[in-house]
Amino acid sequence: MAEEIYTVVVADDEQELREAVCNMIHWEEIGFRLVGSAGNGLDALQLVEQLQPDLLLTDIQMPFITGTELAKSVRELQPLISIAFLSGYDDFEYAQRAIETRVISYLLKPISVAELTLALREIHAKMEQHFLELRPVDVHVSRHLTTASLLLDPYAEYSGEEAEAQLLESGMVFTSPYGIAVFCLGVRQAEQRSAYMVDRVLRKYFSCCSFASGGRILSLVISEDGFAHLGAALDELYTVCRRMLDENCVLGISRIYSSLGFCSEACREAVETQQKAIEPGIFRYEDLLASADAAVSGSAVNPARDGVRALCQQAMKIIASEYQNDSLSLSSVSEQLHVNPNYLSANMKKYAGDTFINLLIRERMEHALQMLQQSGSVKIADVAAACGYTDQHYFSYCFKKYHGISPVKMRRAEDSV
Repeated sequence: MAEEIYTVVVADDEQELREAVCNMIHWEEIGFRLVGSAGNGLDALQLVEQLQPDLLLTDIQMPFITGTELAKSVRELQPLISIAFLSGYDDFEYAQRAIETRVISYLLKPISVAELTLALREIHAKMEQHFLELRPVDVHVSRHLTTASLLLDPYAEYSGEEAEAQLLESGMVFTSPYGIAVFCLGVRQAEQRSAYMVDRVLRKYFSCCSFASGGRILSLVISEDGFAHLGAALDELYTVCRRMLDENCVLGISRIYSSLGFCSEACREAVETQQKAIEPGIFRYEDLLASADAAVSGSAVNPARDGVRALCQQAMKIIASEYQNDSLSLSSVSEQLHVNPNYLSANMKKYAGDTFINLLIRERMEHALQMLQQSGSVKIADVAAACGYTDQHYFSYCFKKYHGISPVKMRRAEDSV
């Protein structure tokens, strides 16, 4: 079996070291493809959002956004991304932060090309193992048969208690009170081994059982916490389907029910919702989250394009009205809109033609330009603060990168007119 090729972005503010890593490592020979490099945390974050790499190899101490802050942000963008720290700070505090951000490796400078190559081979092996573990070998046949019967038999008249007893006997683990929902995943490779992979992802978050039927993968999902982790689960599932099955999925979700006696009805809703999907990856789970408190209230999730457009329009309005807030971020806007950051980011790129980070920077830079052009007395530090930057150096870097000229030179040019 051919070795999997993973994409990688390198981030380090030491230009000489960064160029050495990029140019002297034989990436293809060790299972990687270098797709980008960055000299600071901001550029690295933009690259990750744009390129969606499998691995981020980053320094910890960098301008604008530190490696640990970067790791936290990219986790929101890509739940499955692997992160490796390459740092000269041999310090327990940094090592502890590395552990907290779930990095795949912590490498210390100085490091030779041979040592880094060996470390990257080990990282590749860990990534291979991680994806291999998504295909579990243990198969509980009775559980899948029981679940299929509950979901697919429209004439079955199970009470909630009877369905609970059957699932518990077959090996499902859950306690009351709980909520249930059914996921319907449309993929070309709708076979039982793919269903086991879906189970492997979803079991990190819920009690569940998945099986292949009629060209789809159906999953009975039982949650005891109101589906609080639904967004993260769906993001990871979508990412895994792209990686492991080499295709984008179309997902339909039922509304939430408070009893397993509604399994068949929930299955019908999920299939109907999946059939109405317009394009891969378009689903809105904030409606499902909103229905959690009411259990059986609400309606099936509607993945219509207008819903996505409205969501992105709301995000654009928040950017336009709150760009002065230095804490405004993809995460904070996602929280306001009750959606997952990765979901919002992907759809903003489709809707507005650019990443969220770039859209926010554009808004801030256009306002900064207006301020510099309209008032020759306002201080550059005040312009930076008014546009959401607490660090004037950070602001100047963004301004020059966007407009091609520093704010100081822009001010001088305006004054000479």
